[in-house]
Amino acid sequence: MDSLTHTLAGAAIAKAFNDKKLGHWGTIAGLTLGAFPDSDFVLGLFNRQLYLEYHRDFTHSLLLAPFYALFFAWVFVKLSRRPHFWNFYTICLSVLISHVVLDLLTSYGTMIFSPFFGHRYAWDLVFIVDLIFSGIIVLPLIAGLFWKKKGPWMSRGALIGLSLYILFCWVQHRQALNLATVFAKKVNEEVLDVASLPQPLSPFRWANYVETPKRVYQGFTDLLKEERPESSSEGFFFERLNNLYDPPSHIRYQPWTRFSDSPWVEKALTTRGVKFYYWFARFPVAKSVLSDDGTQRVEFMDVRFFLPGLRIPFVYYVEFNESGRVKREGFMER
Repeated sequence: MDSLTHTLAGAAIAKAFNDKKLGHWGTIAGLTLGAFPDSDFVLGLFNRQLYLEYHRDFTHSLLLAPFYALFFAWVFVKLSRRPHFWNFYTICLSVLISHVVLDLLTSYGTMIFSPFFGHRYAWDLVFIVDLIFSGIIVLPLIAGLFWKKKGPWMSRGALIGLSLYILFCWVQHRQALNLATVFAKKVNEEVLDVASLPQPLSPFRWANYVETPKRVYQGFTDLLKEERPESSSEGFFFERLNNLYDPPSHIRYQPWTRFSDSPWVEKALTTRGVKFYYWFARFPVAKSVLSDDGTQRVEFMDVRFFLPGLRIPFVYYVEFNESGRVKREGFMER
């Protein structure tokens, strides 16, 4: 979930408590703790790989959250000069847990058991920037500025609204996942994984994935569409984005070869950088290309983030010289 939504959600939770002993300091604590876990963005200022490796890591750990809450509760007691440590602690811990849960709703992956386990958990229910989700939080907070007495109840209503919206997204996700499962049964290959990931701007848009030992199949659907778009490569950005999604009955699945038949791909897979990339990526594919200067180049892409004609992020490359040594490697700038 985006950092602004996290921060406002922290404020909504604090206002919902309506702790009169803390006053406006409760809201300040909620805002602060809502933003705190995403402070790991500073890692990206030093190194992109470092950021990908540790984003949603130790600052997003459920195991460490109680200790963060203890520290921040002590800080706010000192700053506010209000001796209500456990009141602050309740708000701090609640907001920290909410941040982790909201991130789990997305498909990016969150290491909730850091530092002991590095598995990235994802529930694949909500896109990382969801305007409906954010609006459910923002509008009651704004209204609460004008009707202060009803502010706590508006915040509680917002939290209930968010819960209902998440339930709604879960129902849509199950429908999309069922479509992917039906396609998986038609694939004459061993199926390793089936997933349906949320897409931008609509809770009805999903990207379906079926992974086999040799391929990753990717298809886009809008559960409300009835007719297939004529073209997905014409028009402005939003028009092309809209045309990318097929109706549930006519989903076009594009097959991606997981590994091209090349010794250079096998060699690249042994490098430390690519091993990290495969830890991060969910549906990685690789291809070998010959660069203009004669060097061998292997490119890796996580199909999870690919939107045809619109977005190709997180592409990692390795280049070898004629003797087979690594010449250059890293993330491509696009």
